Amino acid sequence: MDYIYDIALNFQDEYYDFYEWHPSDKIISVKRIPIYMVSSKDYLLLKNNDVTIDVNTIPHKSKIFAITSGIEIMGLYINKHGRVIKKSSLIFEEADDILKDKDEIKKVNIKYKINKTNRSIILSRLTKEKMNYIDRYLNNIDKVKDEYLLKYIYYDIYNEEENNLDAIAYKLHELAKKDISKLYDSIIKIKYELKKLS
Repeated sequence: MDYIYDIALNFQDEYYDFYEWHPSDKIISVKRIPIYMVSSKDYLLLKNNDVTIDVNTIPHKSKIFAITSGIEIMGLYINKHGRVIKKSSLIFEEADDILKDKDEIKKVNIKYKINKTNRSIILSRLTKEKMNYIDRYLNNIDKVKDEYLLKYIYYDIYNEEENNLDAIAYKLHELAKKDISKLYDSIIKIKYELKKLS
């Protein structure tokens, strides 16, 4: 098997499982795309790292193609130099249908180089988005202008008053490292309450 047909792809800068797709994502319908079987090791390295593929080792010259380890399938989008710039998982049902015929998929020894190893802990898309939101939020707070907001957030989380703004800022930054959801939920709740008052 050289091609798969009629699949949905959701290309993002990082790989996200299909259940993490957002309604606002730009999902494309692909009529025909090459697919190659690679080793489990190569699949994981291509999935989790910033890589450049040797385009001469890909049988069909295409900027978009799929690879599989026989267990999972991923769509890759490469630039003219072979660098993987976008990745996509497949909808479970579509991947499952394709994998029923996995023994017919052409095995290819794709050569590539790792530009940057992703050594970070693999986090869900939602957790990454919460971390980015909290990071921006805390970095944009002015301790003088937003004194009462800081105190309000602190009280909501710890159920105690604290007047030292440096201590509040420190504890909130520390909480962001340990329990991002608790801090995120508190900020969203307080923003909602303040919006109702305005």
